[in-house]
Amino acid sequence: MTGVLLRKELRQHGVWLAIILPLTWILFALVTFASLASGMGGGVFFGIGRGLSFLLIIPIYLLCHLLVAVEFRSRSRLFLEGLPLSRLRLITVKALLALTVGAIIAVGAVLVGVGVSAGSEAISGRFLGILLATASMWTAFLVGFSFFLSFLGRYKIFVIIAIILGVTIFLNTAPVPLSVFPPFGLIERFGFERDQWPASELWGTGLITFGFFAASFVIGLAKEGSVAALLGEVMSYREKMMLGAGLAIFFFAISPLLEEKAEPFRIPGAVEETHEGVQVFISPEDIDRPVDVEVELAAFLARKIAEKRDWLGISLEDFPPVYIVENTGLEDEMIDWELIEGDRVVLMYAGYREPEFSRAKLLAYTLSVALSVHTNGRVDREHRWWLVCGIEGLWEMETADESWVKEREKIAFDTVGEHGFSVDKLIGRDLYSDEAGWREADAVAWMSFRYLQETVGIEKVQNLARTALTRKVERRDSRPVWREMLESVPRVFRSETGLTLEEFVAGAKVYILAHPGESLKPSREEDS
Repeated sequence: MTGVLLRKELRQHGVWLAIILPLTWILFALVTFASLASGMGGGVFFGIGRGLSFLLIIPIYLLCHLLVAVEFRSRSRLFLEGLPLSRLRLITVKALLALTVGAIIAVGAVLVGVGVSAGSEAISGRFLGILLATASMWTAFLVGFSFFLSFLGRYKIFVIIAIILGVTIFLNTAPVPLSVFPPFGLIERFGFERDQWPASELWGTGLITFGFFAASFVIGLAKEGSVAALLGEVMSYREKMMLGAGLAIFFFAISPLLEEKAEPFRIPGAVEETHEGVQVFISPEDIDRPVDVEVELAAFLARKIAEKRDWLGISLEDFPPVYIVENTGLEDEMIDWELIEGDRVVLMYAGYREPEFSRAKLLAYTLSVALSVHTNGRVDREHRWWLVCGIEGLWEMETADESWVKEREKIAFDTVGEHGFSVDKLIGRDLYSDEAGWREADAVAWMSFRYLQETVGIEKVQNLARTALTRKVERRDSRPVWREMLESVPRVFRSETGLTLEEFVAGAKVYILAHPGESLKPSREEDS
């Protein structure tokens, strides 16, 4: 009889299953390739993990809806209940079929990642086992959750809303992140753990999954009035109004908990300077020493940043405040920075009392971080960051003396001579930096933009910067993604400069190789 029930399910829903499986695998393949192409992922399986986290719920929910909700809402239920067949066996077959299809989807998703990673990532048997176990258990959780929702019938939408509200309240008020609890802790490190089995997370997720299936069976096996069939009926207008009003009252009651109460970013005791709307705060390491250096540096930065802000065309109210914290322990450039989550501020660290410190370099770096804050990280993406580095180089070298110019010309000359220069290296700047060094890649970007400035003029360079780098982004949503599809960097570059990227790179390469520079010890910039 079990085989008959299974064949019945396959005949009834086989077409949908044949559509869901390949489409889901194709979707995982697209997510994986997109993650790799963006250059922002944490390995080949980063995209698979994101797909399991956010996309898998759609086909799993559809699968359980077909197996449960459609069955208990249609007349076929009455026929099945008239047969000498226990309801336990009927629900068990549906649950096992849903788990089997879910396992096939999970295994297929992992195998997609294995296929994509062939030749580029070492995959041991232990690592593959961890991936398969994690993906399968997470998928089983989604199946259990969706199976339970399907038995709720007409009330599931309100349960879903209540769950979303509860998770939102937890994320805004709880002192610990949601990822410390199973099953979210299980999927959080998918693809990052190669040797240690997530045993506790697997057990915890398994128990939660069992709880969802147990609740589903309790509803489905209830005798009085066939609870599952009753829930499967269309909700009356009165029920919709009552439940809707109840959720509305509940939402307004908990709305104060959803508000973010972030304190404004402040550094007590900092020297403050404001020039044409630009706010600069500088905090010394020793608050008891005289602040003459801080006052002079703050005035210099505020004045110069205001000039560059106007050059970029960023409005006064949109430019973030700048905080400089003295740090004498920094090496190399004696400059570092930190992105403050949730605050639109620029936070820099600088050893500005060191003899070799460069104020012009601090100015250039501060402006590049300000662009990152202004665009909510959109300019940090690899295909756009080379524009920031090139313009940053122009700003940094505006007041440089001849020896430093010659030294940096030589760095660019040696880098292009040894590692080459092409459109792929321009767009794939992260790989170019890994290959040649980030200082070397910055020198090439500066020389390229010096060539661009001499070729098309500073006004076109300015228009390029304003078009490609200064669009304000306040939140992470889909709008910037659509804009980048319609206003890609190659298209914007050509429309603003009249050059294709191929023409630009070819000309810049010849220009860089025509300026070999000299290996002199730079005396750094004159910052006046």
